[in-house]
Amino acid sequence: MPTEKATASQLLQLPHMQPGNAETRLIEIFALVERAQISEALEKSSTLIRDHPNFHLAQLVHGDLMRLRYQPHAATTLGNVSQEQEQAAAAQLAALRKETAQRLGALQNRPPEGSIPSQFVALSDWTRHAIAIDASQSRLYLFENKPVHGHPSGQATQLTLIADFFISVGKAGIGKLLEGDNRTPLGVYYITSVKERKTLPPFYGAGALPINYPNAFDVRFGRTGSGIWLHGTPPDQFVRATLASEGCVVLSNPDLQTLLDTVTPRTTPVVISERLHWVKPDVLSKDHLAFENMLSNWLRQQRPHANTKANPPNGSMGSAEMGFTRLSLIQTHAPEAGMVVTFEETRNGTRTGQTRRQYWLENNGRWDLLQDTVLPGQATLAQSTLPEGVRIGKTQPTSQAATLTTPASGAPERARKAEKAEAPDKTSSPRAADEAIRAALQAWAQAWSQKNMPTYLKAYDTTFAAPDGLTRKNWEAERKSRIVSKGKIQVSLSNIKIQAQGNTATVRFVQNYRADTLNVSSRKTLKMIQRGNQWLITHEQVGAN
Repeated sequence: MPTEKATASQLLQLPHMQPGNAETRLIEIFALVERAQISEALEKSSTLIRDHPNFHLAQLVHGDLMRLRYQPHAATTLGNVSQEQEQAAAAQLAALRKETAQRLGALQNRPPEGSIPSQFVALSDWTRHAIAIDASQSRLYLFENKPVHGHPSGQATQLTLIADFFISVGKAGIGKLLEGDNRTPLGVYYITSVKERKTLPPFYGAGALPINYPNAFDVRFGRTGSGIWLHGTPPDQFVRATLASEGCVVLSNPDLQTLLDTVTPRTTPVVISERLHWVKPDVLSKDHLAFENMLSNWLRQQRPHANTKANPPNGSMGSAEMGFTRLSLIQTHAPEAGMVVTFEETRNGTRTGQTRRQYWLENNGRWDLLQDTVLPGQATLAQSTLPEGVRIGKTQPTSQAATLTTPASGAPERARKAEKAEAPDKTSSPRAADEAIRAALQAWAQAWSQKNMPTYLKAYDTTFAAPDGLTRKNWEAERKSRIVSKGKIQVSLSNIKIQAQGNTATVRFVQNYRADTLNVSSRKTLKMIQRGNQWLITHEQVGAN
């Protein structure tokens, strides 16, 4: 970090300043003012507000330059206005001054060259870009994850900062706890989809990038709410104030468009931090190795028939069938310590086409698995060759884990069968299908609440993909043991959204679960298929969007 504040002229010499960018043009005006070139500065400010008439900070700078040139000694006055108008104008002026301070502060206090946020312990080569947000600087940093050519593993990558932008966060700041608290969440998330401008109200500007809040950590600690997006600004604003949203992260439309043109849903992580801690990548190698060893040891323990012979040759594990490659590790320390883990499965050295994402929570030096999910459709991101990697045992989910198995090359036969649709019933209307699906959901939730296991299990189709390769018999036994052992269960569903097509449907909802002292709300996605007059579950995923 520099010991002295850089001048605007010095800032313009930095390599990250993007020519033609509105922020760069604003700094150019400040540099001219530093050199007392008021006429040139006024000319540039006129051009800037012509190109971006809703850039309020640029309008303020232009007004100041006009007064400085034509009335250098004029007193500042708001004229004959009401007290409410005067207070509103004063608040807007304070917000613009805060924006100026945040912009200049972030530009003057640049991350050290070659450093990355400490959350990015390891990113695999199918993560092409990553985003980190520093709320204290009102700044979003965009990284490219570039391959390191010639590395022996063939998978090594290096994060490189390629752009950064001014942002706005929640009106009440950061650290979201409850729905409607106007705060932006802290943690590690992934972009789930892209919403284009034409599909949204004008308020969202150039478009939106939803993230998967609440994730498994949020659900575990009871943080509620939904609909957290990275999005643009309405037509009458160039940017929002530093604290202005209802919890989303807001960028100018040109900056948001850069993200829309760059990032990829489901593979782009978004770290939201109160203050980023920048480190050299090699500092994280110890964290990388320690967690990878822990993960390997944990997976060995889940495989009861594994060969336990110490130090097997060539990194193999005797009778091990399952392995992993393309390991990504993103750690979080606020508000709790945890690790978001993503890897691609292998079976006997061959890719299964399934990519798993796990959420691990650290508790006094112990790691607990909160969620283990197979990502739908991830197989298309994998390359066809398998480099040398760790071979580990077959995974089994913990009691909190929920898994969605998606058919792909090499996937189990039963998963592929689940995708075969019967001829749709052309006599049934969309409304009738909706009502039938809702009825099936309520019957399923009621059977669960009443611990009526025969009815509960009949809600699942014969092609239902039991988590992590369990047989249907073993899965049913596990579910019966967990449900019947509870003293009292209450399951209710809300915010149900149904997308039906022919005889298949995707259903998303909020599941409210109470059992003994446990009270948890989480988002869930079910895939269902129509069998005669019944709608049955074929896939189940917790924490989905």
